[in-house]
Amino acid sequence: MAFRLNRYAPSMISARKRCTALAGAALICSMVACSGENAAATSPGPSTPGTSTTAAPVQTDGTLPAGTDIYGYRDSFARCRGTERLVLLVGQTTGSSVTTFHGSTVGGDQRFVVCEDRAGTRIVRATAPALRPEPFEGTFFTFTANSQQFVADGMKIDLARATITVTDDPKHPEFRAVTWTVNEYWGAVY
Repeated sequence: MAFRLNRYAPSMISARKRCTALAGAALICSMVACSGENAAATSPGPSTPGTSTTAAPVQTDGTLPAGTDIYGYRDSFARCRGTERLVLLVGQTTGSSVTTFHGSTVGGDQRFVVCEDRAGTRIVRATAPALRPEPFEGTFFTFTANSQQFVADGMKIDLARATITVTDDPKHPEFRAVTWTVNEYWGAVY
């Protein structure tokens, strides 16, 4: 009885090697394309069920939205400071009022900017009156396939191309998640 060291035909082995190489290349490409730093997106993703919006189209041409500059939103806490550079600007800025967790009505602009310092550390600065009466900042948590996540004041903030989602807010445990549809988006390509 002859013992065969290799039980696959040579053509099968080379096909398996090619598939492994292609899978590795696809993984690297997806990590680069979905790092959250690119201005373009392949799809806006699903919207929140049962809601509709009349928000302006999302900025996709690489131009900063009106009312912003290279540091973030003008006249707002949601800005980069000193030597930090702006890498992501996401907002739900309709100008209309929103209802807070406590039932009161406040200005409706939820503004988030991601800044990066010279060491590459990212932080988020936000003015989101529907979440907190005062502006806040948070620290980088992780990248996902289509977003960047931060933690601030016990809550997790997910900044994606189509939505801003806040979960696990300890000040409002009765809500699992709060989501806004994005109508202002800009991402730097560095």
